[in-house]
Amino acid sequence: MIRRSALIAMAFVAAATPAMAEKIAPAAKAFPYLEKFLKVPAAERSRLRLGYVLTREGKPLSNLKAALVETNGTRTPLPVDGSGGFERLPTLAQLEAGARLSLDLPEDAKVGTVMNFSTQLKPATDYEVGELAATVNQAGAVIGKVAGPAALLAPKMTGVTFTKAQSGVVVFADGRTQPLPAMQDTPYFRPDDFKGAVRVKLTKSPIKVGFYAKKK
Repeated sequence: MIRRSALIAMAFVAAATPAMAEKIAPAAKAFPYLEKFLKVPAAERSRLRLGYVLTREGKPLSNLKAALVETNGTRTPLPVDGSGGFERLPTLAQLEAGARLSLDLPEDAKVGTVMNFSTQLKPATDYEVGELAATVNQAGAVIGKVAGPAALLAPKMTGVTFTKAQSGVVVFADGRTQPLPAMQDTPYFRPDDFKGAVRVKLTKSPIKVGFYAKKK
């Protein structure tokens, strides 16, 4: 009876193992374009941030245990926040060395990552137009380098958005002001629409400053 119970237990463990196996994928594949982005000199992408959100069936996977596994077996945790976003990303050296992404999920789980291109601008109520325009211009230059021949298909960043800032105005050098256009409670600023502007002032500090990728 003891031997038979042990055999049954061993069979159960063997059957359960595949379902509990970690999901492994090449980091370069899990984080598309990250390697090319990191190869752009740091000074040329200093105003930008590239992030990734882990998804399953189109929905973010939050607070999942993830790690980067290097070729020598070293494991580095890659925390995933409550919105499914990676709080840390692989370095260029790790990507080039063939590191892999490990997820605490069944091996056959179908997951993906969504790339998120954003600004390094901090939430505030007052911005210099020169800083905003420089951010937009840098985004266009970096996307061109990273996307290569596919740049024509990539979104064109024409301005910045101020999420949940409610409203705002553009201030010109002579003191004139003009209301910012807005999408619901998210005003946005396109440098080409406000020639001669010097500052952007918002009703309240936004929760984040992103890119406006739509045409006029």
